Amino acid sequence: MNPIGERVLARCKARGAEDAEVYISRGTEFTVRVYKGEIESLVSAESRGIGVRTFREHRVGFSYSSDTDPAALDGLVDEALENGRFNHDDEANVLPQTLAADPLPGLASPALGRLEPQRKIDFALEMERRATSLDPRVRRVGDAVYSDGTGHVEIYNSRGLQASFERTVAYGVLETIAEQDSEMQSGFAFTHGRDMEELDLAGVVQEAVENAAGLLGAKPVPTAIVPVVLHPHAAAMILGVLASSFSADAVIKRRSLLAGKVGENVAAPIVTITDDARLPEGLASRPFDGEGVPARRTELIAGGVLKGYLHNTYTAKRTNSASTGSAVRSYKSVPEVGVSNLVLTPGELSRDALLARVDNGVHVSQLSGLNTVNPVSGEFSLGLTGHWIENGKLTRPVKELTVAGNVIALMQKIVAVADDLRFMFAGGFCGSPTVLIEELTVGGL
Repeated sequence: MNPIGERVLARCKARGAEDAEVYISRGTEFTVRVYKGEIESLVSAESRGIGVRTFREHRVGFSYSSDTDPAALDGLVDEALENGRFNHDDEANVLPQTLAADPLPGLASPALGRLEPQRKIDFALEMERRATSLDPRVRRVGDAVYSDGTGHVEIYNSRGLQASFERTVAYGVLETIAEQDSEMQSGFAFTHGRDMEELDLAGVVQEAVENAAGLLGAKPVPTAIVPVVLHPHAAAMILGVLASSFSADAVIKRRSLLAGKVGENVAAPIVTITDDARLPEGLASRPFDGEGVPARRTELIAGGVLKGYLHNTYTAKRTNSASTGSAVRSYKSVPEVGVSNLVLTPGELSRDALLARVDNGVHVSQLSGLNTVNPVSGEFSLGLTGHWIENGKLTRPVKELTVAGNVIALMQKIVAVADDLRFMFAGGFCGSPTVLIEELTVGGL
């Protein structure tokens, strides 16, 4: 055991805590944003700290600090116990059962720590340079970002838990601006991995440029009731909107549009959604959660039916359920319920085969207004940009379209999912393939 954890737990016991937990983390962050061949902003930071939870008479005390000197650690324990005196007692305030988590190899790349900062800066600059030279219509870049991070987590508690893991992440984000006459259109692309070598520089540039240039000449179309195809990134953004509704904490607080719907058909039979904390390519993957509970793959919706919610130890105890290993936290916070890698399970159709099912419809590459979705009712009104589909092919670009409705009703109209799973950050690390919605009323002219 880390001597820090050993000292803190001993102090907790000596001061009368019935149970105690120590969460220790350290990490690095590097983010560079470039604009017109120069660094616009750069963040290079290290963080480390310790969070302590104490349990006495079903009251939880919490405190945190970045100071690990012996006197500071003693004070940290005393502060947590003092804070606990003012919290209400709740029988659900307990530590989880101690279970060993299976190792999850491949979460950390040693190569990332050896990477010189200049190479990271050069990656962002090269994204911008290539984007503005690939197509003459792309004259500037709205955003070119390279970011990476490392993290090391240790958890110890008074019930014998001793667990730790390391994780690295790296990603590049590119937003391009295409211009023609007086018109401007933007395009987005994202690449991710465990270190910079896993990022697809050429691919992210190509996609961002094509996405922007391909929308030039976009025009509104008349209002119509047509099939709608969602690009994986657009579908992942809708999945991200759902993320908070899978939380048992949100259900308890009546802030979830899925509250009370376990066992009901909340999506089409073709829809299966999982939260998979052990997904090899998932940037949020982990062997255990923020309380040391082993990570797992949790089916939330299977065959369109809501199977359950995500739990930490507290919500599981409150609802007579079992933790799904879904506690998320930093050393500065107590465990909350959150998603890891939220995935809409891909199907067996290729993207082209899915498009071939549409004689006349719209392909959506960009959504706007997702922040206006009501998290309790699921009602939404969104702006759409993309391409018209004719005889299974993308044709003319379209813009200024709108669609309104309900998230659950939308999921119940999904009739096909492709095999082209893509990920992005959207209220979590969310992944979706291309999705075909049977029909929606798309507002236009």
